[in-house]
Amino acid sequence: MDDTDSRKGMCTTYVGAVIVRRLRERGIPVFGFPRLIRLNPNIPWKTRGNCSICLLCEDTPAAEEIALQTVEELAELEVESTNPGVVFYRGEVPPELQAFSRKTVQEVVTLEEAEELAERVGAEIHRFKLGRGIIGALAAVGHPLKDFTFELLAYRRPEFWGKPRKVDPSSVVEIDKRTSPRTFDNLDPTTGEIRITPHTPCPVLYGIRGESPEAVLEAHSMVRALEPVDFYQIYQTNQATDEHLVRIPNLREIKPLLSVVAEGIVSRPPRILPGGHVIFSISDGTAEVDCAAYEPTRDFRFVASSLRVGDRVRVYGAAKQRAGLPLTVNLEKLEILQLSPAFKKLNPRCPRCGKRMKSEGKDKGYSCPRCGEKAGAGSQELVEVERKLSAGLYEVPPRARRHLSKPLIRMGRVY
Repeated sequence: MDDTDSRKGMCTTYVGAVIVRRLRERGIPVFGFPRLIRLNPNIPWKTRGNCSICLLCEDTPAAEEIALQTVEELAELEVESTNPGVVFYRGEVPPELQAFSRKTVQEVVTLEEAEELAERVGAEIHRFKLGRGIIGALAAVGHPLKDFTFELLAYRRPEFWGKPRKVDPSSVVEIDKRTSPRTFDNLDPTTGEIRITPHTPCPVLYGIRGESPEAVLEAHSMVRALEPVDFYQIYQTNQATDEHLVRIPNLREIKPLLSVVAEGIVSRPPRILPGGHVIFSISDGTAEVDCAAYEPTRDFRFVASSLRVGDRVRVYGAAKQRAGLPLTVNLEKLEILQLSPAFKKLNPRCPRCGKRMKSEGKDKGYSCPRCGEKAGAGSQELVEVERKLSAGLYEVPPRARRHLSKPLIRMGRVY
């Protein structure tokens, strides 16, 4: 099931969670945790979170009826951009369907491709309106979840939808202290901003991400919500895995709408644009690409702005290209592989008395104020200075992190 987001606030995860509840109320077993699969975040026509849901249950006509009726009831079909799809699949997942799933996370997939695949593998598809959601629904069915995390989503009672969320911030601080790194992205460490509560009018009160069901349940038990929680659902998910990133052999291979990992040498120094955005360029001999750290990335921009021409870096992020503008990688992470040396020029020392000489003016050389000794204009000393940066891997703060981006805390590296 996919594509039930809308501008008014309904979300795919809520519809999936309601289906799970209704199945269990009817005595239909649901096996394991339902899956929440995030797809390519760069697709222009994507829903807000670009996610799909898959659950494994007992094969009964009633299960299909519940799923279809729930989507029709809760999906805001009057919204033009809402085009849900539901897929039913029976049997072992074939490699072709797994490959399709990976493609939807990393590349662009058409509705026609999804329809043709469904016919080949025998998947039963149901479209609502344009039915673009069958792309994500098939991807969720086929996803192997080799790397995964968990998210516990607590939902609000309908009478609270659209109203300000009420969660005690001090409880979230305590959660982070007691459960990190088993849970992550609970708050922004630099600003203290609470990150478990969304800012959209959707039914979610809060979401807790972690490495295991036990970790997110423990954190959930510590949340002091100042409004009643209607119910919660734990999803197994590809969030925080970097699955969307594609390693590119050279910069010439970067294409718009891909999320890439690529290496290059800083070829143009960082420049600060109006609004506080930082742009620099890298090259590898095959192409030159701009890289951007936008204002919401806050302190991460200091890393980008401190780069110098000649630094060797690895960039992680989404490749975007707007009309009339160069291809740009919107940075999610930045790895400094090697810093180029930095030097400053000092006036030469007098060869007779050792005192630092003074300039006689532009291109006029130097003279010693003590003994009058002269030196030519090109006799300055070059002294290497310490860089403000260190080699290492840097990331944007939680406030700017995409669902799929793997935080450094999951990689065992924090700088």
